[in-house]
Amino acid sequence: MAEFVEKRCEDMIPELEQMERIKLFDKIEIRGIAKKLKENEYKIQRHTKTKEDYLRYIQYLMDLLKLIKQRRDKFGINQKKSNIDNIITNKMNHLYKEAIFKFQDDIRFWIAYMKFCKHVQFQNSVSRMLGRMLQVHQDKPKCWHIAARWELEENKNKQTARQFLLRGLHIHPTSQLLFIDAFKLELEEASLDEQKRENNGDSVTPMITEDDMSIGSKRAYIIYQQASKCIKDIKFIIELLDATKEHTNTEKLQHKIVSDMIQEYAHEPLMWDTMARRELEGLTQPSLDDATMEIDNLKQTSLRDCITSCNKVYQTALKKIKTEEMWSLYIECLIEINQKGGPLPNFKRKLLKTAFTQAHQAKKLKEKSYLYWVNMLNVEKRDETTEKKLKDILCIATEAVPTSVSLWHARLRYLLVSGQEDEAESIFSKITQILGEKSLPLWRMRILHAQAKSPEKTQEIFQEVIQGYPNIAQEIKPTYIEWLVLTKSIQAARKIYDDLCLQPPFSIELHKKMTELELMQPEISLKRTRRCHEMSTLQFGRSNTSVWIDYVSFEMKHGDPKKVGELHRRAVKTLEPELTDSFISEYSLIKANPDSLNTDI
Repeated sequence: MAEFVEKRCEDMIPELEQMERIKLFDKIEIRGIAKKLKENEYKIQRHTKTKEDYLRYIQYLMDLLKLIKQRRDKFGINQKKSNIDNIITNKMNHLYKEAIFKFQDDIRFWIAYMKFCKHVQFQNSVSRMLGRMLQVHQDKPKCWHIAARWELEENKNKQTARQFLLRGLHIHPTSQLLFIDAFKLELEEASLDEQKRENNGDSVTPMITEDDMSIGSKRAYIIYQQASKCIKDIKFIIELLDATKEHTNTEKLQHKIVSDMIQEYAHEPLMWDTMARRELEGLTQPSLDDATMEIDNLKQTSLRDCITSCNKVYQTALKKIKTEEMWSLYIECLIEINQKGGPLPNFKRKLLKTAFTQAHQAKKLKEKSYLYWVNMLNVEKRDETTEKKLKDILCIATEAVPTSVSLWHARLRYLLVSGQEDEAESIFSKITQILGEKSLPLWRMRILHAQAKSPEKTQEIFQEVIQGYPNIAQEIKPTYIEWLVLTKSIQAARKIYDDLCLQPPFSIELHKKMTELELMQPEISLKRTRRCHEMSTLQFGRSNTSVWIDYVSFEMKHGDPKKVGELHRRAVKTLEPELTDSFISEYSLIKANPDSLNTDI
């Protein structure tokens, strides 16, 4: 093994000497590079080679190549560029091939090699390797896809790409990925043929088959027929249909796909959604005299016509498929129409409001739709009618989705902003019973409103939440303490803190907030601030290193630095074993650089 390693290292000596000679690296750096090369060579020559050994070696050479480029750009060194860079690139190429041979089952090496070849312009190496990759990994549709895309995008070889896809489909007859690739390939070729005829001024009509489609579209249709037989999935069929819209002169092909969808997937909400959206886009549709659709196939001449026809399709669908999914697709489409803006705003908004009402009556409206409905009414010009409508919608929304925090938040906010405090108070207990611990945002809103409108009630609300809802109180306690300092005094806050800090569940944020408030006083009370730190370390000192670090920082900056050593011993003794090293590292940094404590703790 040593002989192989020495031979490979010797082969790199001329390039290393050249790097030193042209001053890319100095003597010490060259020794370091030679040492790293030798270490990596030993790793890939030992009996128990691993994938990681090859990956690390390749990554080292990539980094070396980048560094060489940076040095060349920085110092303007262009000598021996082809010699040095090519030797390293060829070395990487050899390592990739060796790794692929030894670890053929790992597809990552094949893909990484293809990316490498593309980067260094070794395209021919990939073309020779693709066949071998497909022999080893023919059970993976993704590999056939990769091979076809390479031939199509890098080599511009459509025929080989087509062969890869057809062979892949022969082995994987239900692969959606390969069917989509093959279908798009035929569509692209048909479009290119059409463009060539137009650019050449060819007045000859392209060949039309008995199905009234061009030869190119016919090939795509054959792929589609095979795919639709093998894969019964409406999402997949829609993806194929959407692909046709990206190309010109595919109306006949679209017509056939849509006709098949109507016949086979009339029970699928997504089929109706697709048909409705095609009406909205003004796309050609098949003859819809079929009783399945029951919609007139009128040629759309205006945006209003398109929207009306789209709406008609959804309304027909909802008579047949009375599910929440169908209603959601309908409403999502109308929301998109309204969000686009443009002409007919009143017409669009009226359709959406009608849909909201119908969906609510059918008990199929989702939370996000209720929220959109409420927001839509909020931005409209307010009058007595609109106000009543908004209040009614908020009531029915919270009744329909009683567990929605957002809807209750919107309803409570409306009542408070519109001055209906009594009603807000009367429903608040109901809200907290339903939402439980999720009602924190509503408590926060209620407190903020009280601070602005009824300061005398604020403490009463704080006490109510702290005494009645312990888990919510954990989040509210710091806010309460801060409010007491701002509106009353630090003494009032200290008195309440002494009670709150002992009430479970304990809050680390309470201790931090009280510490912060103590340090903001004109004369800092060391006794009171230490109490906050002591409570924090007592309650959270086993599982949280920051409480000890904060205590240490306080003593070093404001208190008695002599106490720091004792705090260190207590922390090491109290903390869980896996946290001890982390604490010691942070503590050492503070001791080594006390100037970093110049900001307020």
